[in-house]
Amino acid sequence: MRYLLQQNRVTQRDLAAALGMHEQTVSNKMCGTRPFTLCDLTRIADFFDVSVDALLGREPLEVK
Repeated sequence: MRYLLQQNRVTQRDLAAALGMHEQTVSNKMCGTRPFTLCDLTRIADFFDVSVDALLGREPLEVK
C-alpha cells in the first residue's frame, strides 16, 4: 500500500479522509497494529482503482 501512496502522491491523511477514518487508524492498520477489514480493502482498492487481489499480492499491481 505504501507503493500506491507514493505512486499516486497520496498521504495517509488523504487516504484516511477519503475512507472516513482517522489518520491514526490508517497508520495503525498499515503498521499491523490493527487488521484491515474486507470493507477497508474494497474501499482502498476502489480509491486507487486497483483490484483487491492486487492489494493482497495475488496478482500484479498495475497503477493507472
